[in-house]
Amino acid sequence: MKVIFLDIDGVLQPYDSNNRFYFLDEKLIDELSKKYGVDYHAYSIYDVMAVCYDWDEQAVARLKCILEKTAAKIIISSDWRSEKTPDKMPALLKLHDLDGYWYADNIINHEFVPNPQRRALEIKDSLERYPIGNFVILDDMRGLDEYYPENTVKTHNYLGVNDMEQCIKILNRKLDK
Repeated sequence: MKVIFLDIDGVLQPYDSNNRFYFLDEKLIDELSKKYGVDYHAYSIYDVMAVCYDWDEQAVARLKCILEKTAAKIIISSDWRSEKTPDKMPALLKLHDLDGYWYADNIINHEFVPNPQRRALEIKDSLERYPIGNFVILDDMRGLDEYYPENTVKTHNYLGVNDMEQCIKILNRKLDK
């Protein structure tokens, strides 16, 4: 199985994107709940609005391109998943038709270990737990490439075209047997 260890902030959501604070819209929550069959009222309105208004559309489209060209799955490797229960991330991804690619959240808690070491330990745990072949770590965090230099794509504010091409190349490379 091919996997993208996906961070959200700095990958799909640019650092300076704060539109969610201007569009807090309960009516939209009603519409989304009805459209997707998910009770988004049970979620933080800020999270739902961030997915709707702060995730960069081009970055989301590039992620979909990677997923389609590689048949990869998503494991959330982000502070987003630590603040949400695991069943909420697929519903948030659903708002961009990404829920079908979701596989799991990195939910091992190494709270006393500093980042990026903590993120690297969570990824190591997933690599041991799940049947993962090729993988890419898509993150804006400095230092992850020290742990997985051949598999890390470090973004700068959001997922760019070069990042997308690099991810596809990593995920589609032949594995040594």
